[in-house]
Amino acid sequence: MPIKEIGLISFRNHDEIKLKFCPNINVIWGKNGSGKTAILEAIHILSIGRSFRTNRKNELLKEGKDYFSITAKFKKNSNEQTVQINQTNDGMRRIIVDDNKIDNIRQLIGLNSVVLLSPEEQIITNGTPQDQRNYFNKLFSIISTDYLNTLFEYSRIIKQRNKLLSDFHLVKSADDELAVWNDQISDVGIRLWKSKKTYLNKFFHNLEIVIEKFPDSSFSLCCETTSKATLNKDEYLEILNKFQNKDIYLGRTSFGPHNDKLDFIFNGKNIKQYGSQGEHKFTLLLIKLTEVEFFKEQTKQDPIILLDDLFAKLDDVRSKQAIEMIGKDLQTIITTTDLKIIEDRGVLIDAKKNSSVYLS
Repeated sequence: MPIKEIGLISFRNHDEIKLKFCPNINVIWGKNGSGKTAILEAIHILSIGRSFRTNRKNELLKEGKDYFSITAKFKKNSNEQTVQINQTNDGMRRIIVDDNKIDNIRQLIGLNSVVLLSPEEQIITNGTPQDQRNYFNKLFSIISTDYLNTLFEYSRIIKQRNKLLSDFHLVKSADDELAVWNDQISDVGIRLWKSKKTYLNKFFHNLEIVIEKFPDSSFSLCCETTSKATLNKDEYLEILNKFQNKDIYLGRTSFGPHNDKLDFIFNGKNIKQYGSQGEHKFTLLLIKLTEVEFFKEQTKQDPIILLDDLFAKLDDVRSKQAIEMIGKDLQTIITTTDLKIIEDRGVLIDAKKNSSVYLS
């Protein structure tokens, strides 16, 4: 759903600021350090409950302040939806949606989808397998409450099983307890794998469509995954038993969806191992364009596009192609240090249709 306005109090380097957005292209420009990215970060937090820049909540609070508050109004059909997050300097949060307090952050995820293209997102192509798992888990959790709940349940069981494994020789009935956890984790693990396979196939299908539509077709991009979605329960239990001694020695579970690997193959080579910097940036762009199509198809709503200094990261040709692919009908919020740069890349600032804000 499009965002209509946002207000920040004591968030990052902003004392107090309020911005309004149009439903098309919005440009936030200013010098480095003026707080442009913080605006996108706040929209991201209101949409999925977490920052894309840090896991430390205290970094979001302006120095010397006791709390921060971010509030936004989103267009929901013909009505408005208000989302507010308040946080004190001890990290305690209060989330309110339309005057109703939310007790679980899972209730916030999926209300307003965003697609973010920022330097931090490059870990999707060059980060660890955990970074890639986190990306797809986040993506699928946004469009499916069932997936989100299954993921939480699986994570809970993994923690409990790992605790038992680390204390295995201190627990009298450890073998019996491990059998109970094995039974639970095999059920939930299979369910998570099957659900992940379903959504990965949909995502890969959207990727193929994006590649077909892309103006430059002189490349190939596909994905390979180690997911074991075809296993049945007996096979899952057999593997857990096979790895039992290893797991006890390591103090952690070595088999399951939490250890999946996914590789992006660009022009026939593993991009993480052999990709150039330019190929990494281009692959991330394709992934994000696919994310847009994936959200549109799965939620039947248009996501908000957040482009953090995109044009400093891509060359002229790729930048123009990206804007052409996104189109002018989706709400897009762009940060830049120079308006001329984005105009040169094909973004026309029209006061009647678009919005431009300068941060000093």
